[in-house]
Amino acid sequence: MNNIIRMWNQNRKKIIIIAAIVVFCLVIIQILNKLAGEEIANGKVNEQVVKEEKNLPTKSIITGEKVKEETTKTNVDIIEKFAEKCNKGNIKEAYSLLTNECKETLFQTEEAFTNNYYNIIFSENRTIKIENYKNSKTTNTYLVTFYEDVLSSGKIDQTNTYKDYITVEKDTGKININSLISCKEINKKNEDDKIEINVLKQEIYKDYEIYKFEVKNNTENTVILDTRTTSKTMYITDNQNIKYTAYAHELPKSTYEMPKYTSKTFSIKFNKKYNSADETQKVTFSDVIKNYEQYQEQNEEQEKIKIDIKL
Repeated sequence: MNNIIRMWNQNRKKIIIIAAIVVFCLVIIQILNKLAGEEIANGKVNEQVVKEEKNLPTKSIITGEKVKEETTKTNVDIIEKFAEKCNKGNIKEAYSLLTNECKETLFQTEEAFTNNYYNIIFSENRTIKIENYKNSKTTNTYLVTFYEDVLSSGKIDQTNTYKDYITVEKDTGKININSLISCKEINKKNEDDKIEINVLKQEIYKDYEIYKFEVKNNTENTVILDTRTTSKTMYITDNQNIKYTAYAHELPKSTYEMPKYTSKTFSIKFNKKYNSADETQKVTFSDVIKNYEQYQEQNEEQEKIKIDIKL
């Protein structure tokens, strides 16, 4: 005991200094631990925010328009669900997420969906990136990029990607794929001098529109709907009075020839890119020849009919 007292008396200052240093170090360690804990917590919060922002593409990359987070989350969940089912090979369940219109227009059977979409994109597992493209009152369209799943393939190939424009219908919660935005029955017609043109259906895609027609020639002569001598005689017009011409060359000229007392059904593509603000108002055939035989024999300008069909 005397030895301890003697050591204390001889080294009092040193012991006090060492004790103070130890206490100081312990306090610093506690402060650093607290700060580190807060930083980790904030990091997790920031990571969660980034993750949420990534998964919720509320802002259109084209127009800047914003969609409600709740709506966006619902739409993202649907698209991710579709990709997940495809990755797992659940073709039947993936097919069930398509709208009836998409099935009827593009993939009338599961086999058609498998051969013309699933086998092309999902030949291997995919991860996806979803971006808000454009929006309308009834639909939200997203640019979806399908990347190869690096964890599955063990390699990185930036060229092995696919892009699709997938549209979610607000009413049904179903999706249109393969760049189909929407389609609907029209059944609007017009007749001039016993030549009747009926617009049966409209299909809107990201880069063009397709219209299905039924044409009846109730005359005693062969009628031609377009001589194809110029490229601007078949067109659609939107609500801004802008005209979009047909891809007339994609169909054989015989498609537009109508023998007497006959009817035909065919589809024509028009070069109108999707814009939810610009709706098509009418379809026009401005180069209709009433007597094609006479037109060929005389090789001169014949009387033409212009037929407008308001949609």
